[in-house]
Amino acid sequence: MALLTAATFAQAAESVGRVGYMSGTLMAQRADGTIKVLNSKSAVLEGDMLVTSKGSYAQIKMNDGAVMTLRPSSNLKIETFRFRKEAPQSDNAVLRLLKGGFRTLTGLIGKRGDPDAYKLRAASATIGIRGTDFSSRLCATSNCRDDNGASVVRPAKPQAAQSQVVGRVMLVQGEMSARETGGKVRKLTLGAPVYEGDVLSTGNKSHAVVAFRDEGRVTLQESTVFQVEKFKYDKAASQENAFLRLLKGGVRVVTGLIGRVNRDNYKFSVANATIGIRGTGFDAWCNGPCASGAANPGATSGNPLDGAGVYVWAGEVVMVTPGGSFVVAIQQAAIIARDTGKPVQIIVIPPSVTDNPLPRPDSIPVDMNKEFGSEANAGDPGLYVTVHDGQVIVTQDGNTLDLGRGETGYTNDEILVRLSATPGFLGGDTEIDPGSDSNGSNNSNPSESAAGCVVQ
Repeated sequence: MALLTAATFAQAAESVGRVGYMSGTLMAQRADGTIKVLNSKSAVLEGDMLVTSKGSYAQIKMNDGAVMTLRPSSNLKIETFRFRKEAPQSDNAVLRLLKGGFRTLTGLIGKRGDPDAYKLRAASATIGIRGTDFSSRLCATSNCRDDNGASVVRPAKPQAAQSQVVGRVMLVQGEMSARETGGKVRKLTLGAPVYEGDVLSTGNKSHAVVAFRDEGRVTLQESTVFQVEKFKYDKAASQENAFLRLLKGGVRVVTGLIGRVNRDNYKFSVANATIGIRGTGFDAWCNGPCASGAANPGATSGNPLDGAGVYVWAGEVVMVTPGGSFVVAIQQAAIIARDTGKPVQIIVIPPSVTDNPLPRPDSIPVDMNKEFGSEANAGDPGLYVTVHDGQVIVTQDGNTLDLGRGETGYTNDEILVRLSATPGFLGGDTEIDPGSDSNGSNNSNPSESAAGCVVQ
């Protein structure tokens, strides 16, 4: 009778995925309590608790195209998985990580219909997934030392993120987007990350404030295009370099730590002019011939906003063009002269410049540890989430953490924080490629896990 019941259940339950590559042992506890040892190409059902043994890896290919790789000694439950090609509005996937960890490359669920249709639950946290490649890891001990019964553990040295977040959106009214160096466009919302190479754009009747990790900030007015051409800031390595470029519209700028020791490390460009900074707050604009990329981007004293210019409200700047240079002091303004190409002071400054209604960027409060990460808690027991691409939103007890590419978050029953770097015991998870048909490990010793722990 028990065998008949199990067979009847297996026939009635619908497959939501299949096992791809596997190494070692993978078992599934079905919703009816039966336990089945799975092999390559075995069906995975809704309600299955997937269990990998010590030293084992398993790749699961879901019906919506998602691919997951389970780490050794992991328990992952497929609580809900609803996918119909013809009914995107009914998409729903809820996974629960009870032990160990896995890396996943998401499929169609969450990329069509409801963007919040794909969720992962672990401990007291819920992870919203939006078109993402990410790793999750539950550590029961410090640095996950004993999670796989490991007797040898590599040091948990922080590793540099794949793509360091250089800025974050601290205020946005209306529409804002970022075009990456490869051409991909991301919609930016409050808390969204900004990367080196991003070209930021605001829509009509929109404005935004971006905070950078060196404590500098920029307000973008409506219909503005602004490029973060270069930005590197690493206090530990004493590396700092920034090159920002205004292509269209207007910005309000407060400079940060980059350039305070060596001013040449910070460059701001508008048209063919470079703005040298000296501990500064200033506004810059690029309209008319400047915004259209004309050979002559200059303005006139009668219409100074129709071209390229700058107004200083803190400190001073040096405006340099091929035609010459001019030091712009506090409460002064200068333009690129249309007739000569030289930077020249304008005596009558338009009220829309001196009384700019948009917020000064330094008026927006920023918690630098919260927005750009803390070294505290790295290695503590709890849940770690590392984003390799896309976006993950982690919620815990009403608190929310928005993680972008290259970032790692940590949570336990009490806190939810962004880490300044990915801990070393997680860094190897980048080798567990769910898109391949192997465990992705380049280790010559097959008993060595991709997390950097030797399993017996």
